[in-house]
Amino acid sequence: MRKTLFPLFLIVLAFALVACSSDTSAPAEGNGSSSEGEASNNNEGNNEGRPDSYNIQMTTGTTTGVYYPLGAAFTEFFTREIDYIQASSQATNGSVQNLNFMQQGESNMALTPIGTLWEAYNGEGPFSGNAYEDVRILAALYPNVNHFVARKDAALTSIADIEGRNFAPGATGSATEIESRQTLEAYGVDYDSVNHNFVGFTEATDLMRNRQVDAAMIMAGIPAAAVSEMTATADGVLLSYDDDIIAKMQEQYPWYIEFIISAESYENQDEDVKTVAQLNMLVVDASMPEEVAYDLVKTFWEKIDQLQDAHAVVAQFDVENAVTGLADVPLHPGAEKYYKEVGVLQ
Repeated sequence: MRKTLFPLFLIVLAFALVACSSDTSAPAEGNGSSSEGEASNNNEGNNEGRPDSYNIQMTTGTTTGVYYPLGAAFTEFFTREIDYIQASSQATNGSVQNLNFMQQGESNMALTPIGTLWEAYNGEGPFSGNAYEDVRILAALYPNVNHFVARKDAALTSIADIEGRNFAPGATGSATEIESRQTLEAYGVDYDSVNHNFVGFTEATDLMRNRQVDAAMIMAGIPAAAVSEMTATADGVLLSYDDDIIAKMQEQYPWYIEFIISAESYENQDEDVKTVAQLNMLVVDASMPEEVAYDLVKTFWEKIDQLQDAHAVVAQFDVENAVTGLADVPLHPGAEKYYKEVGVLQ
């Protein structure tokens, strides 16, 4: 009789253990839920589609440009404010390299001006035959401004005077180098006629100080650290673009806007300087989950005040302008969802 009852006892015990296990796991299913009143603060009140953790590798620019400190601030901010995000940033030669890294899967977030982004998306310019159709925009941020800086004693009265001289057009694989080429071509200067020094902003500043180049192109937001260094310590002066050149560039490259660098923006700059600019974009790869992109954009704009100390250029960020000047490059669906919620998109 005992031999018969003992196995029956084990079966009953097993069922009891299973029931207890089911009871203790049931509340866990509700750990990510909230009441209806809390839903707006918890992304619809659930974590459906959100990963337990998500890594962001962000590419920026050279260490004396604006992209570099912004990228560091953005990744620290996202890591702190979104509990499942782990983000880091790294310096690069600039936007062309940034987009190449993203296309190759070596990063998944970047900063880039819209001109370079348009070329990447459409497979033109440095991306000829290698279109990056899976790049998506999270936000338009602020204008990236062309600063053509010449040494005062080089006696350049026009950008066209750089022909045959020593010039730092930007690092290889950067949007700055593309801007230099387009600017010189608009002025009718044979790009190959100048003596190129393909260096980043830090090296370009040193070359200016050492009188090894007559001018340099710095493409960055205002104020740009490299331009501040050049005007303060390398006898640098800003040259204006001519009106007809601006019109010519706008006709060929429709993303350009005319831009005035106000007097006193930099040391020893007594007058306004006329130039061109284009909007900078925060971009990601299309493979980023919609919920992640939504959380990034929502957190970014709703806590933008926490980024004010990152760089003076943050004061120019405005959610109302976040979907302007996109040149038909698509928004990420997660970003689009947020902009519709706040009425920026219809």
